[in-house]
Amino acid sequence: MTSINEVKIEQNINHLIQNYGIQLLNYMSDCERDEKALLSVFDKVDDQIIKASLELLKQNNLINIRTEEIMPPNIYYHLTKDGELILQMIYKFESLNFE
Repeated sequence: MTSINEVKIEQNINHLIQNYGIQLLNYMSDCERDEKALLSVFDKVDDQIIKASLELLKQNNLINIRTEEIMPPNIYYHLTKDGELILQMIYKFESLNFE
């Protein structure tokens, strides 16, 4: 049996929650999103925080970025298969009732 590092799982989930990761994944759940639209949805949060969260999601293979090379460039974000799987698991966790 493979061991599970519960502390690491908890840290990763907390990081997703605290850094808008879950909200960003959810916002991209149905289609590719333009960076300007993402930033406007989270207008009460500093743009650099959202961009840093997007970069972390990309580094962890949960989203991909597509850029249209015009001036200024259009930047689009969409879920990867891993991002879709994580989001499905989050929806499932939300539906559980352990009380």
